[in-house]
Amino acid sequence: MLKAASHPAWPSVRIVSTMALVVVEMLTIRLFTPLPDVWGIWPVVGVVQAVPKILLLVAAIFVVVGWSKRSAILAAFNQDADPVQISATAAISAAAMLAAFLARGLLAQAPPGADAFLAYLYSALFLTAITSLVLVAAPLGFWREIVTFCKPELMLALGLGLLGYVTGATLDRERGSLLSEDNWAELSDATLQLSYWILKHFDHSAFMDPATRVLGAGDFSVRIFAACSGYEGMMLIAVFVVGYIVIFRRSLKFPNVFLLFPLAMGAIWLLNSLRIALLVFIGANFSPDIALGGFHSQFGWISFLLIAITIMTVAQKLAFFGKRSPIMAAAMSNAANAARARQAADSNPALIFLIPFIALMAGQIVTRIAAPHDYLLYPIKVIAVFAALYAFRNVYKQLLGTPDAVSVLIGGMAGVLWIATDPGAGSHTPLEQSLSEFSPIMVALWLAFRGLGTIIMVPIAEELAFRGYVYRVLQAAKFETVDFRAFGLVALVVSSSLFGLMHDRWLAAALAGALYALLMIRRGRIGDAIAAHMTTNAVIFTWAVVAGQWSLL
Repeated sequence: MLKAASHPAWPSVRIVSTMALVVVEMLTIRLFTPLPDVWGIWPVVGVVQAVPKILLLVAAIFVVVGWSKRSAILAAFNQDADPVQISATAAISAAAMLAAFLARGLLAQAPPGADAFLAYLYSALFLTAITSLVLVAAPLGFWREIVTFCKPELMLALGLGLLGYVTGATLDRERGSLLSEDNWAELSDATLQLSYWILKHFDHSAFMDPATRVLGAGDFSVRIFAACSGYEGMMLIAVFVVGYIVIFRRSLKFPNVFLLFPLAMGAIWLLNSLRIALLVFIGANFSPDIALGGFHSQFGWISFLLIAITIMTVAQKLAFFGKRSPIMAAAMSNAANAARARQAADSNPALIFLIPFIALMAGQIVTRIAAPHDYLLYPIKVIAVFAALYAFRNVYKQLLGTPDAVSVLIGGMAGVLWIATDPGAGSHTPLEQSLSEFSPIMVALWLAFRGLGTIIMVPIAEELAFRGYVYRVLQAAKFETVDFRAFGLVALVVSSSLFGLMHDRWLAAALAGALYALLMIRRGRIGDAIAAHMTTNAVIFTWAVVAGQWSLL
């Protein structure tokens, strides 16, 4: 019987073993002996190869729908398993996958008429390997308890997983016909008409050609292909609404909530038409590079986030969609709701450490609209991070503390090394060209914002996220209980690597991140890591401005 566990401890050996087998087996079977279209030749092979994909999808959905029973599930998972049985099962899985690999090689070369036996043999071996792999992750007793005590959640996950896979596979196989421009002609035409109607209110030179679905203004034009009709965004937001309904089903009204599908899909289609109209307007009147670069892709994601956030923050508060519990009603009517929200945020340690970085990423998304000239909108990121830091300024004052001279010195040395190893030294950049066209006042103003962001805002946001949160959450789920002095090799490597991936020179940045982490561990103060990061960026920024080495920015 499932029982709640107060302090679940994950059996790391089983988890690591399972993950290692998954990686080795999947890479082996995928990288070698490729097969042709299995669905058209050996449907049984297509079915069995779909099993691991479906299982992964079902597992992800089960985590969401079974979240309320997580303690009991973890308790059952943590039960002792026979190591001999686990080892034997792992050996069976590896042997079956090796045999499947050999059968797959023979199947790929088998002539028609002599491949039926090999197809069924490969399918049986593949299923054996997958089944054994599942039993390596957890013994049979665990799966029996899951089926017995989580039957509704499991059935829902299985149904949605199968539906999701079949839908995705069908769309992928029929992309050439089902999602072709001809079959989406009506939606493309409607998008063209609406985009033209919007554009002509901004630009009197707007024109369109319905026969070729061309929309333009002046000497700039685009063609509304099927992908531009908005169906991709509509499908994406529909998937989001499904997830939202599943997660918050207990606080939503049925069938009223299903009205969110046409509302959300209609809203994102309207925003897509606005995106196309603005794209043409920007391309005709400002910059074709910006229109076809950052704006084309980023505005779509901004539209999706806008609608998703609106649904999450508004739907449950509307009586038509949400079940207004007494607690929710009181919260909505209380004049002190804002103050309580601030207090709740202050008590959430993850929010404290991540909100400045989230603000930085949000600013990044917005500024990417202007790519490849997005650096000109850098002040937006500075303002976003400053707003986050100011909102919780009292918490950060206590957290940062006073750094020591060693951190400043080492941070400065890291900055010198960064400059000395700059691969772009001596090259001309778009930033240099843009600044040369600005007035001295505009250059000084932009450099002031860039310096403020580079030296102060970005180091605080990144150190709070990567050293304050990621480094410690890799050591314990309740990361706030991990002392800043605690050393963890895996946490150090992973957090520094993730930090490095945020930068173009990822290896050098990862090494710098590891250096900042060690400085934090040295005295147990995250302020030391922030001070070192600030000093590094200050040295780099100062040299870039004085020496004109704009590739550093």
